[in-house]
Amino acid sequence: MSASRSVAVTGGLGNLGTKLLLHLARTSPCNRLVGLDVRAPSPEQLRALQDAAAQNTTGSAPAIELLECDLTDSHDRRWRDALDRVQAVVHFAAFNPYPDAGWDDAAISIDMTLNVALAAADSHAVERFVFATSNHVMGRYKDDPLAATVGPGTLTPDKPLGVGTVWAETDPPLDATAYSTSKMAGERVCQALGAQTNGSTTFVSVRVGWCQPGANRPETLSATGDPGVQIGSAESHPDPEGYRRAESWFRLMWLSNRDFLHLMERAVNADAGGWPAPAIVVNGMSDNSGMAWSLEEPRRYLGYQPLDDVNSGGQ
Repeated sequence: MSASRSVAVTGGLGNLGTKLLLHLARTSPCNRLVGLDVRAPSPEQLRALQDAAAQNTTGSAPAIELLECDLTDSHDRRWRDALDRVQAVVHFAAFNPYPDAGWDDAAISIDMTLNVALAAADSHAVERFVFATSNHVMGRYKDDPLAATVGPGTLTPDKPLGVGTVWAETDPPLDATAYSTSKMAGERVCQALGAQTNGSTTFVSVRVGWCQPGANRPETLSATGDPGVQIGSAESHPDPEGYRRAESWFRLMWLSNRDFLHLMERAVNADAGGWPAPAIVVNGMSDNSGMAWSLEEPRRYLGYQPLDDVNSGGQ
C-alpha cells in the first residue's frame, strides 16, 4: 500500500470534485493529481489548482492535470490512460448529479460507473477505487415504516436497502428513486469487482451525506434537502409534522467541508488489511448528535475522525 496515493478524480470540475482536488493539491504528498470531467477546464480552474499545488504544505507539490473526457465512452483513451498514471480513483461523476435525475439520466450514470470501475480493476496501477454513493440509497428510512426500525447510530450500511428519498413537502413531490438506484447499482458493481480482483484493487463506497456547494454551513440547510429551495417554516406549512421530520432528516446527514475532505482522504489511503472484504460500504456524515446514521464503520475501517456536529453550529 502506498503511504499517499496519486489520485484521479472524476467529476473533477463539480462541487465535491473541485473541493477534493484543491485540498489534495495543498496538503497531500502524492506525486500526481488528475481531474477528469466532461467539460473542458477553464484557465481559471487550472490556475486555481496549480496555485494550490504551489502552496503544498508537505514541500512536495503534485503534478496537476485537468482533462476533458467522456466517461460514457469505454474506448476514450484520455481517461483510460489517466488511470494508468494513478494509484487511486475517486468517482464522483454522474450524468445528472442531482437527486431529481430521471431514469435515462440514471442509466447513463450507471454506464459511467461501470466503465470506470472496470477499467480501474483491470489497471495494473490502481490500488483503490472510491465510489461516491449517496445517502439516498437509504432515503426511505426518512419515513415510516422504516423510520421506526432505527434509532440514533443504528442505521448501519448493512441494513436492508431503502432506495429513494421522497420530499412530500414540495408540490409536486420530488422523488430520488432513479438517482439513488444508479448509486445502489454502483455499490453492487464495486462489491462484485472487489471479489473478482481478490483485493488487488480495493473498493470503498461512501454514502455521502449532505455537503452543499461552497461554504456548506448548517444555517443554509432546509427541509427540502436543496439549499436553493426554501419553503418557510413548520408552522406555516400544511403538514408541520412532515416538515419537521424532513428538516431533521436532512440536517442530521450534514457533512461539513472539513469532515468531507478528511473522509475522502482516508478512503483513498486507508489500509485495507483489516477490512471484512475487498469492497466495503460506509456512511459519510459529520458527527451529528442524534442522527440515525452509524459512523462506526468509517471510523473502524478508514480511521475517520469527524470533528463537526450540525447541532453545535458546525466548523
